[in-house]
Amino acid sequence: MIAGCIDRWALCSQNTVIRSFCRPRTAFRVIIILIIIWTIIPIHLSIFFSNDTGRCIALPGTYALFYAIYLLIFIGILPLFLMILFSLLAWHNLQLIRSRVRPTDAATTGNRTRNIQIHKRDRDLMKMLSGEVFVYCLTTIPYPINLIYSVSTSSIAAYKSPMRLAIESLIGYIISPFLNFMYCCTQFYGKKNNELEKKFSCHIF
Repeated sequence: MIAGCIDRWALCSQNTVIRSFCRPRTAFRVIIILIIIWTIIPIHLSIFFSNDTGRCIALPGTYALFYAIYLLIFIGILPLFLMILFSLLAWHNLQLIRSRVRPTDAATTGNRTRNIQIHKRDRDLMKMLSGEVFVYCLTTIPYPINLIYSVSTSSIAAYKSPMRLAIESLIGYIISPFLNFMYCCTQFYGKKNNELEKKFSCHIF
């Protein structure tokens, strides 16, 4: 998801070196690097997780708190920050492009039409980026927050009322797996998105 936002930022850049990151060859390399990195980073899960109870859960104690903080950083804070950052940078690039190619003779019909098309493409791209960030916040960030709450209140679990336990169980089910599955099924990439990218590429070049 972060790589997708970086790709949009590079696509809108006026720097030819940055735009070169949008090439398919570079995309393949990034995919390979991401696979390697995200195979190494969560390797601790295979050591400190247990399924003795029939469920794959983190071992209680210090690691459970570490795992909650790990999820908060790598799923909550860091991805959201990077997606917002590169979305804003993409918006800034679009503003620069718009000021550079603004028609000088706005009285003619052709120039007015072209100006409207440029503004529409800008809005379409920013809507797509904003939608991606919003869906990520809605479906993913609640999970690490709920996990931190569960870990921090585990010491008083025996004193929780049945109603509270039922509410926490319902919230936990809504957050995971329901919202996580929803995020995996919600995507912003298709024929319309590809057409938008081609228009931006031709427009920038």
